[in-house]
Amino acid sequence: MLGASRMRRFVTIEMPIIAPSLVAGAGLVLLSTLKELPATLLLAPVGFQTLATKIWGAAEEGFFAEVGVTSLVLILLSGLLTWTFILRHQP
Repeated sequence: MLGASRMRRFVTIEMPIIAPSLVAGAGLVLLSTLKELPATLLLAPVGFQTLATKIWGAAEEGFFAEVGVTSLVLILLSGLLTWTFILRHQP
């Protein structure tokens, strides 16, 4: 980089190269944690609720109207993230 500092090189060259991969990785982790119930139940702190745990808890208690709405939100979020990843790879 002809005398540029490490920080300037990182910001101008390396960060633009790795940014799409970081965003894609974060999106995949978000998508996985939204839908993964057993790992969420085992690893989540006490009182922490995700969409999957809300759906499971409401279905267990018999609140099927709440299950339907929450399930639709989960499906829409999953579809939106998947659609974003698909569009990213098209020319």
